[in-house]
Amino acid sequence: MKKRSILALVLALVMVASLTAACGKQQGTDVNTPAPTDTTSAAPTESSAPAAPVTLKVWESDGNEKLFIEEMAKQYMAENPHVTIVVEPVAHTDAAQRIQLDGPAGVGADVFAAPHDKLGEMIVGGIILENTNAESVKASMVETAINATSYDGKLYGYPTAIETYALFYNKALVQNPPATWDEVKEFAKTFNKPSEGKYAIVWDVDDGYFNYMFLSGYGAELFGPNGTDKAQHMVNSPEAIKSLEYFQNFRKEYLDVDAADLTGDFMSAGFQNGTIAMAVTGPWSIAAYREAGVDFGVTTLPKLPGNDTPPKSFSGIRAMYVSAFTKAPEEAQKFANYLVSKDALLKRYEITNQIPPRTDVSISDDAHAGILAQFEFSKPMPSLPAMNTYWPSMASAYANIWNGSDIKTELDLAAAAIEAAQ
Repeated sequence: MKKRSILALVLALVMVASLTAACGKQQGTDVNTPAPTDTTSAAPTESSAPAAPVTLKVWESDGNEKLFIEEMAKQYMAENPHVTIVVEPVAHTDAAQRIQLDGPAGVGADVFAAPHDKLGEMIVGGIILENTNAESVKASMVETAINATSYDGKLYGYPTAIETYALFYNKALVQNPPATWDEVKEFAKTFNKPSEGKYAIVWDVDDGYFNYMFLSGYGAELFGPNGTDKAQHMVNSPEAIKSLEYFQNFRKEYLDVDAADLTGDFMSAGFQNGTIAMAVTGPWSIAAYREAGVDFGVTTLPKLPGNDTPPKSFSGIRAMYVSAFTKAPEEAQKFANYLVSKDALLKRYEITNQIPPRTDVSISDDAHAGILAQFEFSKPMPSLPAMNTYWPSMASAYANIWNGSDIKTELDLAAAAIEAAQ
């Protein structure tokens, strides 16, 4: 009995060993190679492997904006040694058009700056990617910046700055800034001396950006309240005609200068030498006026007769976008997100003096406070592709109306051009 028991045990062990070997072969295991037991000597896992080298090209306007990108690129590369960032100066207003050609050719930017009103054009052209960090960006930005850089409910941009125009006034000439255009007229009656080139107020009268304060003055909402309804351009509406009548009459009474002569340079020079008491401009003028030694204030735009609030101005949102042609979309999204962190946008404000769109950043500069006060009444420039026609057609209409042409005729021509382009 004892021998049979031993023999049975040996046979059982042999059978178990055979079954184990068979199972190993079925699973593709080489039974002649023992499995490693020392995990410390195993090959590195994917998470611990060195990241593959990545080169990102970034486009931003030359000047302080480019300096900011270069500063942030140095920091990012120090924290991410596998990334090389090349910064090239491309005007943010030109980048969208350039990427359409350079992107497919493989020489375009991975991340680039653009104004938000180019968004519709960029989406139609298929040249940008959706923001993959949308939730964190939305949580930290002002609503206007998010809305302006979104399309059909999807966020595309990484907002870097907000801006609009407001009323700048020389404190040595204007003790109490006018709250209404009627008050502007009263001041002009005593200040204006055309023979000496002295005028109470000047703005770029043939520009569709600045003159939105008149177009919108009595409720003409360009492309609807949200700027997204292409059927509601409103440029030749009764409300627009009423506003432009006031615009045209102001020229006849208080600023009788041809539209071609009322340039930004004319305005800036006059404001700095004291021949122009008030100017409608934006935060980009602040540094030059301070360097010129002008003691100035900034406040909301004057109200049109019958209105209880300042007219709407156009606001612009600068943002970074990730190119649809990038070979490194994940790293491009990471760097774009890096550029809009709180610390990054504080640094950007320090370098560029452009107002950050973050809700957790406060501004103590009085001039910027005036810009932000008007920003509350602003409307982001619509980003519909039809805006490409709005700008030249309305620039022509404003210039001609200012110079005396029939208001309805000019607005009807602009409306027809906008409708034909849709």
